[in-house]
Amino acid sequence: MRPGLLAICLTLISLALTGAGTAQDGGGMQWFEADTLNPGLPDPPSDVLRDTPQATMESFLALSRDGRYEDAAHLLDLTGVPEAEQVERGASLARMLETIIDRRVVVDWHSLPDVPDAVDATPSSNDPFAAQPRRSLRLWLVDLDNRPVSIRLNRIAPEGAEPVWVFARQSVQNLPALFAIYGPSEFEEALPDVLRTDALWGLMTWELIGLPLLVIGALALGLLMRRYIMRLADSRESELSRLVIRSLCTPLLFFVITFVVGTVTTNVFVFSGRISAVLSPLVIIGYVLAVMILLMNVVDAVLDQLVVKQDEDLSAKEQEARRGFATQVTAWRRALMVIVFLAGAGFVLTSANVFRTLGFSLIGAAGIATVVLGFAGRDILSNILSSMQIALNQSARIGDTILYKDYFCVVERINFTYVQLRVWDRTRLMVPVREFVAEPFENWTAMTPELHRVIKLRLGHGADVERLREAFYGIAVDLDEGDMTEDTDALAVRVADQDTLGIEVWFILPCNDANSAWTYTCRVREALIAEIARWDAEEDGGRYLPEIAASEAA
Repeated sequence: MRPGLLAICLTLISLALTGAGTAQDGGGMQWFEADTLNPGLPDPPSDVLRDTPQATMESFLALSRDGRYEDAAHLLDLTGVPEAEQVERGASLARMLETIIDRRVVVDWHSLPDVPDAVDATPSSNDPFAAQPRRSLRLWLVDLDNRPVSIRLNRIAPEGAEPVWVFARQSVQNLPALFAIYGPSEFEEALPDVLRTDALWGLMTWELIGLPLLVIGALALGLLMRRYIMRLADSRESELSRLVIRSLCTPLLFFVITFVVGTVTTNVFVFSGRISAVLSPLVIIGYVLAVMILLMNVVDAVLDQLVVKQDEDLSAKEQEARRGFATQVTAWRRALMVIVFLAGAGFVLTSANVFRTLGFSLIGAAGIATVVLGFAGRDILSNILSSMQIALNQSARIGDTILYKDYFCVVERINFTYVQLRVWDRTRLMVPVREFVAEPFENWTAMTPELHRVIKLRLGHGADVERLREAFYGIAVDLDEGDMTEDTDALAVRVADQDTLGIEVWFILPCNDANSAWTYTCRVREALIAEIARWDAEEDGGRYLPEIAASEAA
């Protein structure tokens, strides 16, 4: 039994090795086998080279440029075309293919192999097919009926002949439908011959003239529509409707420009592949930008009216609840904008064929974009994250009264990249969010609007503190216009420090509203100094306000 089993195993191994050798020698994975290839065509001329992908492309472009479309048909897989019609149909299909390549395909010569087995000479370490023979290559993706179709080269080995590279049967069958979309329009065919001649960079004369005129015309039409929308907004009586209509101006400008360019380049003029490779992604980006800006502007306009109306002051004491709500809405608004931006960017990356056709994976493109944005926009990204941090932890809310770098101000806006502060003199202080978060500041309304203000005076050693206390109590009560808290016991006078020049007296003033505390403190300070000066004048002794030289004070 054991010798029999051993013989069987050796036989199976031998058959497997023999099969493997046959598959390798026969090129099972190196080319597509076929009984015949274009039997209806005569023998190809000697200058029709089909042994490598690059040779096939070079031969096709050269023959088409010379108008030898019947010879160029040898570079197409005409399987499916009746043998008797291959000469005539082959020439027609070759002409269609030339137009499609010229108007929609950008040949990447660096990635087009010039060896028969199409092995990549510079493979990527992440490519699972690196250094392996290939029998099919995708040159480009072209949109057809809302789906991308490939323009491919296949390596085909007819029976009894050497394998050759030709344009794939599926690509050839799609040529009539592609030509109906991307071929010359009736308007283009009506142009004079002088405008349809080659000019610079492989572009025709009408392209060099028509593209700038198209962009200028689209921009002018967009600006006219924007002006009309502005006038329409000004005629509205409701503030909300005016803001919403005005928010349509910028997205409408992008939409009109994109729509005009996309429509003209699809139905009137079909530009060459060099231009369409750039215009196609730009059209998608234009539509996405229009939608993104529309959503952001409309949301901003509506929320501004529902949460914080224009010129509305949330710093008042009774607006405590609305300050927190307005800041929370700001946080969610920022989060929504970030989500809209990421969704739009993702849609552009997945919809624009430029990444897929140039050989970049979506992950690779996103990685490159992340690195570039990380270095170029790190300050902006840091400010955006910091603004969301402020809005979420509410360390400074919209309407809060704060003391920032000796500026007595109110938080008016928390924007993406800066915080807008209204200083007490009605000027606006714009602080980058990252700097605002890094610097300590006093928030006078963080927990409660009540706070204690301290008036610090340097007085002489002979000052009567009890007399000062009585005077301070009387002045604080007399000047109170609803600014002081009901707890008058918090009124206090303390000697906080002393030196050879005198004593430092603190007059503690309890205030019930941070917004009026500064003004109330100033009034009390003015009256207190006037009273002390009057005492010094009456007693002629200078007991309270010391008179010293500037050098001694320093």
